[in-house]
Amino acid sequence: MSDIEFPLPPRPKPKPGSLAMQERRVDPLEGLDDEARVVITAIWDAPTPWGDQPPEPPAPPKPTTTNLKKLKAARKRVEEYSAVLRSDAFDDWVRRCTDTASEPREWTRATPLYESYLRHAKTYGANRPDKRLAKEELATETAWGKMMGSLFGRKRKAGGNYYPLRLKRDA
Repeated sequence: MSDIEFPLPPRPKPKPGSLAMQERRVDPLEGLDDEARVVITAIWDAPTPWGDQPPEPPAPPKPTTTNLKKLKAARKRVEEYSAVLRSDAFDDWVRRCTDTASEPREWTRATPLYESYLRHAKTYGANRPDKRLAKEELATETAWGKMMGSLFGRKRKAGGNYYPLRLKRDA
């Protein structure tokens, strides 16, 4: 017979005040005839087809580099165009609501500029469908910063990013 031991199912916890539970070993071949026992023990004792060590898993296929090169080039083009492509609402906001600042002390922080852009872009458009489209295409802060960077240089200070613009009255 083989020396293989099978794990037992977890024992239930004894209740407080009860006697200790007796450990019981279960024979997996119990109730089988002698011929079945011989066959099963021979299978258990047989060597594995790969010897002592399990086989190495197959290496995952390497991705084709041509596809990755194309993807990398496409992402680079998107990065280049993202600074150049601006929405109509943004261009209209720059034209109507901002003036260029002549001195660095007149520069404006990015936060009030972005808030002014949002207010203007929500009302931009000649009719209801245009206004609805302008609201749907509002630029995120990151996209707005890229559009601003394509037109104006920014200056990083302790208080945030500053642009060489000032807002017009009522903008």
